[in-house]
Amino acid sequence: MGIQYTVLIDGFCPVCTGWAAFINKRDSSNRFLVMAQETTEGKEVLSNRPAKMSELDSVFLIDQSGKWYAQSTAAIRILLGLGFPYNFGAIIWLIPSPIRNFAYDLYARNRKRYPRNS
Repeated sequence: MGIQYTVLIDGFCPVCTGWAAFINKRDSSNRFLVMAQETTEGKEVLSNRPAKMSELDSVFLIDQSGKWYAQSTAAIRILLGLGFPYNFGAIIWLIPSPIRNFAYDLYARNRKRYPRNS
């Protein structure tokens, strides 16, 4: 099937690298290419993000059509892309995006403080 999604994560964040490991472990179809935003390749991809996302400190998802997603929407779309049973996490979509993104931003601001579970 091939790569359908590119995921850009904060490579210095324990929670983010844990999220990357979660994706890679469950991506049996190899649909996701996960990379740290700090790598040369990650910086190159990140330089093409839409202007409205330039100030976001977020995980980013880019689909194969080139559409960018950030914050909680990116996380939900990743769960959908992983398929069953992870796509059930998309129930979070029922929460309005301003509330989802407020919670996401609150967590993201403090994410480097949270240890990653091994």
